[in-house]
Amino acid sequence: MVTDNEGASATDTVTYTIGSKFSLADGINGGRLYSKFWADETGFSLTNSNLQDQTELDGISGKSNFFRCKQCHGWDRLGREGGYSNRAPKTSRPNISPIDLAEHSAEHEIEDLFNDIKFGSAPRRDVIADLSTYDPATNPTVGDQMPKYSQILTDDQIWDIVKFLKEEAYDTTLLYDITLGNGVYPNRDRTFSNIGKDGDAIHGDILYTDNCKICHGANGTAFMVDEGEFTVGRFIRSKPYEGQHKIKFGSLGDGMPAHPDFTTNDAKDLLKALTNTEKYPDIQTQFNSADGINGGRLYSQFWATETSFTLENSNLNNQAELDGITSRSNFFRCKQCHGWDRLGREGGYSNRAPKTSRPNISPINLDALVKLETNAEIFDAIKNGDGTRRDINVDLSTYDPDTNAIVGDQMPNYSQILTDAQIWDIVNYLKNEALDTTQLYDITLDDGVYPNRNRTFSNIGKDGNADNGDISFDKNCASCHGSDGTAFLVDENEFTVGSFIRNKPYEAQHKAKFGSLGDGMPAHPNFTVNDVKDILKALTDVSIYPNPVDGAALFVSKCGSCHTGNGLGTGTIKDITNHGVDQINLAISTVPVMAEFSTLTPQEIQAIADALVL
Repeated sequence: MVTDNEGASATDTVTYTIGSKFSLADGINGGRLYSKFWADETGFSLTNSNLQDQTELDGISGKSNFFRCKQCHGWDRLGREGGYSNRAPKTSRPNISPIDLAEHSAEHEIEDLFNDIKFGSAPRRDVIADLSTYDPATNPTVGDQMPKYSQILTDDQIWDIVKFLKEEAYDTTLLYDITLGNGVYPNRDRTFSNIGKDGDAIHGDILYTDNCKICHGANGTAFMVDEGEFTVGRFIRSKPYEGQHKIKFGSLGDGMPAHPDFTTNDAKDLLKALTNTEKYPDIQTQFNSADGINGGRLYSQFWATETSFTLENSNLNNQAELDGITSRSNFFRCKQCHGWDRLGREGGYSNRAPKTSRPNISPINLDALVKLETNAEIFDAIKNGDGTRRDINVDLSTYDPDTNAIVGDQMPNYSQILTDAQIWDIVNYLKNEALDTTQLYDITLDDGVYPNRNRTFSNIGKDGNADNGDISFDKNCASCHGSDGTAFLVDENEFTVGSFIRNKPYEAQHKAKFGSLGDGMPAHPNFTVNDVKDILKALTDVSIYPNPVDGAALFVSKCGSCHTGNGLGTGTIKDITNHGVDQINLAISTVPVMAEFSTLTPQEIQAIADALVL
């Protein structure tokens, strides 16, 4: 019997049979608690714990490595004798324990393990201990102590961990061999061999197909795991001590489920299969070798010169097919249907109405979708889709958004157009290179329905550094756009650079990184989100980066009392319709009464000349 005074008065006792508590415990949840007890998957919460308040929970999650069982004892429970033999402490994580917890668990009764976790014999660290000054070299004592789990975990949660240690944890000696070097922790190398031991690789392949392929892809390269460093095969071959735990108990917080019914033999078979580097390679060859910057260009206009797309470097059959694409370009550009921001109708294109020359904007939020799908799934969606694709040779001349929109609104059959390498470039762009616009500005959509749904942009540049943005603009943009972004008007001569950013940040963010195809503006492939944020922030300053000059209004105010031109002004001296910049400058420099206009900027004179053109 065990006496539990938790929640009881001084005169009350609650007793229970150890065997009943242990038998009712959930060892699979115990494995999750061992990894990260406050994860959503464990059921742990402020109300389902022994914590007193949110501050204590925040303190734990803020210094997480000082509270996770796996941090001190390792995924394999071997402490310094296992996979963590060379995991050095930092100010953000304590030393690895010298205790072999696997051996300790095997040699002790369940009641002993329960008491070890809840109470222990060595000094324990209070849940609210100050860990901000922890230093493994000068101040490790308190941080290296085991937490007082009696202040954190309920008895049921502790029993779950005991059940994990006694029954559900794998014996890693049955899964692989580990050889430790002659050094001393944390300078003790280790190597892994015989991974999967005498497991059945064929059965392991079947287990992988049935349980893992849907997310990780057929060869484990659909996306990189462990902070983007490993394919699944390489992860198992490099970190079998961590892989074995996650196979059975899941990878908390990233959607990988537990496989509670996987036996030691199942895990052995799966590990054995994953040692095959041909089936489960070390690198994502197609995805990793793809050019995401070029993918951003292809997304904008795949046939542009800057993309290297040509009739020969494509899946097109002849020039007539290429001409058909370029003559109906909006029906083939990714950005036309999904927007520069990839948000479709939820972004900058919320009010971009279709015409006979361009289709409806897609209702799909491509940015959100890409985050949910694997690289392979995105590739397949672009190349093959769901069977409702528009043939490259379909007649689009009769497209009408009101009466004949179905075919024109379908996604093109890109397998007829793009090579696999080009599609992988686009996948790499979507996954790696595209900028997260939520970090760059805020967009507010009104209550209307596409295409009658207005949007406003605010907080452009967010917390960016405008001074850094000014420096970046001067270095990368001023040579063409002028120091204030008014050297020439952009976007069909409608905007200065500043006004373009302030009106169309969704388009500008893309062009800042990937270039403006066909007009000489280069890509800036090394621009990070912060770089673009800084530039956007700088360009919100109207006093430095002004709006376009109203040439007609300027003519009326400066010239209209003496002249007329293109229907403007009331003067009688001379009509100067179609006078250009050179003629205006000549008059200012040679006609004495016009000398006062020598203060006009080149941009203002250009604007006046533009207003005079019939």
